[in-house]
Amino acid sequence: MSGQNAMVHAKSGVRNTQGLTAPRRPVFDHSVRFDIERARPVSAKTMTYVSSLLILPILYVFFSTIHISAHGYAIEQWLPRWDRLLILLTVIGLERLYTYRYAVSQRSVLTRDVIANIVNLYVTGAVVAMVLLPLLAFSLNHVLGRKLVFASSEQLGPFWLQVVVILFSVSLFRYWMHRWQHTNEFLWSLHSYHHRVTDLTATNGEVSNPVDFALRNVVVFLVLGVIGFNTFAVLLAFTVTNVTAVFSHCGGDVKGGFLNYLFVTPEVHRWHHSAKVPEGYGYSCNYGVEFAFWDVIFGTYYLPHKDGETVQPEHIGHPSGLPDEGNYLRLLLVPLGLYRPLLRLARALRIPVGQEGQQPAE
Repeated sequence: MSGQNAMVHAKSGVRNTQGLTAPRRPVFDHSVRFDIERARPVSAKTMTYVSSLLILPILYVFFSTIHISAHGYAIEQWLPRWDRLLILLTVIGLERLYTYRYAVSQRSVLTRDVIANIVNLYVTGAVVAMVLLPLLAFSLNHVLGRKLVFASSEQLGPFWLQVVVILFSVSLFRYWMHRWQHTNEFLWSLHSYHHRVTDLTATNGEVSNPVDFALRNVVVFLVLGVIGFNTFAVLLAFTVTNVTAVFSHCGGDVKGGFLNYLFVTPEVHRWHHSAKVPEGYGYSCNYGVEFAFWDVIFGTYYLPHKDGETVQPEHIGHPSGLPDEGNYLRLLLVPLGLYRPLLRLARALRIPVGQEGQQPAE
């Protein structure tokens, strides 16, 4: 073998004419190079989608944890409903972070929103409890000889089970109450003001007549209290329902993914507020307040998809086209037939009043 051929074979790692083995040259793995070239940074769209999927679970864990940690402390005394206020501020922050390109400005009705939040968070529940609890206690005492259905909360099972039972009971009750508020004429006259908002925001989640708000959000918890459930179990479940209620009104472009079939996310709830009710859904769709699976079970779930992405309604507002009501006094009194008498009284007393405006719900 020639010297040139011997060198070639040596470079290939085969034996040369002297029987010695030459070292192999390192071989570059082109498949590795191909994989490296294929690997690209995760897109901003993917990051936004994944992070938005984690928002609701994180909110549940975070607010449940701080509520448990703060139990027994004096924070509730010097700042009542601190947890609801913190949830509200958190969701407002999410709206700034996940900007929704179809958002409609709500600045013109911000004063109305603030008043509605104050009334329904701090007044409605207290007034209803003051009226309803003595009646419930009297009825139970007359029938059972005690103020609670169960003398001890331990009779209702372990703490964790009570929380689960409360969550399912409350969410099922609120689903059907919500449906009734769309089908009953008087209840709709109360509830319809909530559907006159032109966009979902954290601040207008409580925009509702106090009677409408109490029927859906207060009465059921008072009943659970007199049944005898552990007080802290009721409060913890109340925190979980608060998170979903505020989050569902988030005005940000938050994606729900598979969570849309379990919880009431903004993507799901926007269709409930659609100015055009989806064909075949009667009065509305997506009545669930906390959990979307009730809508799935009872056939009222609606969330269309196109090209692998959820489709959102073109417009949010009253299904009959009524404009949003920025005057809280009208929202409060018109459904009860008290607004015009109040105007007449004010004029009789020569108290300046603004323009009466349109009152289609009276």
